[in-house]
Amino acid sequence: MDELAWNELHACIKAAAAGDEAARDRLVSACYGTVRARVHRELERDFRKQHKWILPLFSTTDVVHEVLVAVVKDLADTDFVGPEPFFAYLGTLVRHRLLDAVRFHEAARRDGRKQVAEPTAGIAEVATDRREATPTLAASLGERAALVREALTELPERQRRLLEMRLQEDATFPVIKVALGYSSDETARQAFHDAQAKLLVKLRIRGFGRTVGG
Repeated sequence: MDELAWNELHACIKAAAAGDEAARDRLVSACYGTVRARVHRELERDFRKQHKWILPLFSTTDVVHEVLVAVVKDLADTDFVGPEPFFAYLGTLVRHRLLDAVRFHEAARRDGRKQVAEPTAGIAEVATDRREATPTLAASLGERAALVREALTELPERQRRLLEMRLQEDATFPVIKVALGYSSDETARQAFHDAQAKLLVKLRIRGFGRTVGG
């Protein structure tokens, strides 16, 4: 499907956010080509030299479609002022998923060489000195990187990226609001607390009851 004009795209976003499955399907179809081309350009520019295997992975595994389908189911409380912020948001989440693949791949290679090694990239490194992270969450993130990443895979794409932006990259809520399409700084802040609480629950389920939250 050709890319929609912004007024049509905006209406489609609102309908998809309200749960309209037909609108979600149309949105995925309309955005697929633009997002795929955008992410491919970014990967070529940033990662070709260091990660030559990533472009074949991108070509043979339809990560773009998989992530788009997940993302358009999670558009509540979004507010995009035009197509560029919206496509930037979609591209960010697709690229983030591919970077996860890079981390897991490289962690697996380290494991093969060293017998034991938990992946340390990504949110596992966020364990220290974050204003919004509780000390118990920080300790847990530092101690059990692999299980934290496993728990993160159960969260929606937007929540995963929100946690990484705030905890790992120390992004402010105004920056997060724009990048992830939240309707206000306060909505972004509340979404962060909600995502952090969900992560804590998933960590407790994995036996972190005494480590996280006492």
